[in-house]
Amino acid sequence: MTAGVATACYYASRPDQRPACQHLAVVRYGPTALCADCDRRRSAVGKGTAPVPLPDPTALVEVLVARQACARAEEALREAVARARGAGQPWSALGNVLGTSRQAAQQRFAGIG
Repeated sequence: MTAGVATACYYASRPDQRPACQHLAVVRYGPTALCADCDRRRSAVGKGTAPVPLPDPTALVEVLVARQACARAEEALREAVARARGAGQPWSALGNVLGTSRQAAQQRFAGIG
């Protein structure tokens, strides 16, 4: 495991076995890493092996959610720019609304309208 990199739960790719898996591991038993839910439900995994706590992935989940929100917002912005261009709005007006220059708006949204 590389320091600073989130570790996937052993069951993350096995939703049929653990549908409530939280995907990001919080503890490791030897080579097997488990999320909090899977750790609570474990039976034989890691028996006889001391648990090694992993960094809390909560902050990473927040970053992932924010990144996904940004991607959705970027797509909505691209669609809005395409509609504005389709309605005849000039790049100068779009640049003004976006708080940038006409050239910067045109370069950022190249290929739209």
